[in-house]
Amino acid sequence: MSERVPYDFSGKSNILLEDEEGLRVPMSEPYFRSWEIAPKTWRILSDGDFSYLLDGEDGDALLIDSGYGAGSIRAYCEGLVGHPVTRIANTHDHFDHTANNGYFDLAYMAEETIPLATRPFRSFEGIFFPNDYPKKAVGDGDIIPVKGRDLTVLKLPDHAPGSIVMLDKAFRLLFVGDELGMPFGKPLRGTVENWLRLLEKLIPFRGDYDGVWGGNGYAVPDVVEGQAENCRRILAGEEGVPDLPPMFNTWQQTDEAGHIIWKRRLPHPGDGGNRGGPDESAFKRRLGEGMHAIYYDIHQIRDGQES
Repeated sequence: MSERVPYDFSGKSNILLEDEEGLRVPMSEPYFRSWEIAPKTWRILSDGDFSYLLDGEDGDALLIDSGYGAGSIRAYCEGLVGHPVTRIANTHDHFDHTANNGYFDLAYMAEETIPLATRPFRSFEGIFFPNDYPKKAVGDGDIIPVKGRDLTVLKLPDHAPGSIVMLDKAFRLLFVGDELGMPFGKPLRGTVENWLRLLEKLIPFRGDYDGVWGGNGYAVPDVVEGQAENCRRILAGEEGVPDLPPMFNTWQQTDEAGHIIWKRRLPHPGDGGNRGGPDESAFKRRLGEGMHAIYYDIHQIRDGQES
């Protein structure tokens, strides 16, 4: 296994990342912020999507997803809890969730995620991210042990082929990665029928959580039921309005000194993330509002339907 030394971001010093308060920091410099969202539970921002730190009993802890910012997120987490944080669990393979797995002694992920994890996006060209860290596959019904707050795993693959969600029954929290969309709703990659089937796996657990947290932040607790209801409306023949989900990765500026400026919470330009395009827009629909909205293709409503 590679030594846990900070990855070398020095080649990215001309790029500034701007946070939501307007603070600009070179991409090459570590940046971490955290918020305690529940007892012994922190939401962490570096660069990219949010990570979640869960502190258990007797010095046991786990990080969910890694972000892709400079610096050791493991060291930052250990500073928050005051003891080692040796393990991470990934909701899916995308680089903004798996880039920093190499700082940890073990990474839990779905079998489908293993060959895909820690593949750098284009904007990280020139930086080496090791992927020889130990991995353990988990699937439906498996338990990821965190003393005093074990996590129940459920597979929910639409946004990515190996997506999982993790239910913390003891603290009544559901961690969903990018699968539930948020805050604008759910852009489907598969069929409406398939997404409803996946949501129905979660519905029996509704009494076990009060908070839903993902890569984009917080979701209303009834987001699963709301999206499921809109899927049923589509399957019953109701058609949504023509619409596309927001396009996130087009923001870039240059300051007077010639630094490139990117938003810390948005995908980097050129890395993908746009959904839909001119050739597809005629077939895209949205049914529902806000976090409950479903964005779908009229050719992908039922399983087996030609696209």
